[in-house]
Amino acid sequence: METTRMSFEPTKTDHASLDQFLETVLDAYKAGRADRNSCVGAIAHVMTAAAIDNETEFKNYIRLTEEKIFDFGE
Repeated sequence: METTRMSFEPTKTDHASLDQFLETVLDAYKAGRADRNSCVGAIAHVMTAAAIDNETEFKNYIRLTEEKIFDFGE
């Protein structure tokens, strides 16, 4: 089976930002500030950006604040 790789290599800073992003999403869910669907959508957004090699979107999104992660233009 052939494995695929992202064409970009996340840095140590990117890994730390991803950890912080995931903590933010999970904390928002635990505290009731975000519902399950919103949290799944936020995580899926980051995973999709990485999967399609959209480095800019991946890096920008993992650095968002909680307010921006869950801002759906409402």
